[in-house]
Amino acid sequence: MKAIILLLALAGVLLPCTAVTADGAMWSNTGAENADYVSLEDIRSFYKLMPIAQPKGSGTRAVGNGTITLIFGPGPRELSIHGLRCSLSHPTRPDDKGDLLVSKTDLVKLIDPVLRPTYITGRKLIKTVVIDPGHGGHDSGTVTDYTREAHVALMVASKLAGELRQRGLEVKLTREVNQHVSDQSRLDLANQTPDSLFISLHLNSGRSDVSGAETYTVAPSAPGEAGRPANEHDAANAALAVALQAALVHKAQAKDGGCRRAQYSLLSSLNCPAALVELGYATNEAEAELLNADEYQSKLALALADGIAAFTAVMNPETQLKALPPPPPPPAEPAKVEPPKKKAAPAKKATPRKRRPARQQKSKSRRRR
Repeated sequence: MKAIILLLALAGVLLPCTAVTADGAMWSNTGAENADYVSLEDIRSFYKLMPIAQPKGSGTRAVGNGTITLIFGPGPRELSIHGLRCSLSHPTRPDDKGDLLVSKTDLVKLIDPVLRPTYITGRKLIKTVVIDPGHGGHDSGTVTDYTREAHVALMVASKLAGELRQRGLEVKLTREVNQHVSDQSRLDLANQTPDSLFISLHLNSGRSDVSGAETYTVAPSAPGEAGRPANEHDAANAALAVALQAALVHKAQAKDGGCRRAQYSLLSSLNCPAALVELGYATNEAEAELLNADEYQSKLALALADGIAAFTAVMNPETQLKALPPPPPPPAEPAKVEPPKKKAAPAKKATPRKRRPARQQKSKSRRRR
């Protein structure tokens, strides 16, 4: 599977052309604890998907069409989009008819932007990528016996910057050496750069047996959720996160830690699409050794560049969603031409036998002596 199938290949998938509005007004609602929900059956019907049987007792529900697969569960906030893990903002719920209910917020601000990224409201051409190597200076981030977060983030950021420039994108780094940079300075640089996107690079920490790359976006706001800041780029953030995570998993062979949501102030205060990438776990010895290796850092940078390229392609207003034409019918099998039958040779006419002249009968008379 291609690393960026979720944004490039899906841009040509045969999907309905009805636009989902920013607030999801076209969908019928099922009220549930201050959040609007949509039935999985309605989602399946709209995207022309089919139910997919799941193992008994798996706790999952799935729909798909051969190109895209959505698997909900087993946890109420778990969603797999064509094998890529994603976290839902609201838990799914069963209804009284046995169907599954999915929050409209997740439908409009996660599922639809991934399935139909060229329908994201307010798309515009991305010209500049602001790369933020996390931490720096006296703030080393996570430091273990195996690696240092600030150093690895800077190495990958520098390689990523070079790769993006080769592809024709402008690049700005929040820091280019091991120095401390305040969060406000990072925000100011991104917010003062027009037509940009922001990507912050970090290493994770946790139990020594946990590993994998994770991509975070700010958790989207929803009606009735007081105190949670809105972000006008919620849909674009989701598309960016999936593009980056898919590339990391499929191009760099990183373990899939999933696309996750968090209330990071650094992300919620930006006025451009943004994501924070945890490249791996500094506390996992085997993964930390990889993260220190120049070759693996180059693979991460190349994968991130591919993800960014996929995202910038679909954010270009000139990129339209076109349904693929139906496949041509299989060529007709050539009719079997039977070799001409050999004409039977005409029957030979029986040649009448010439009747021999009757032998003269010897005279029984004998000459008398």
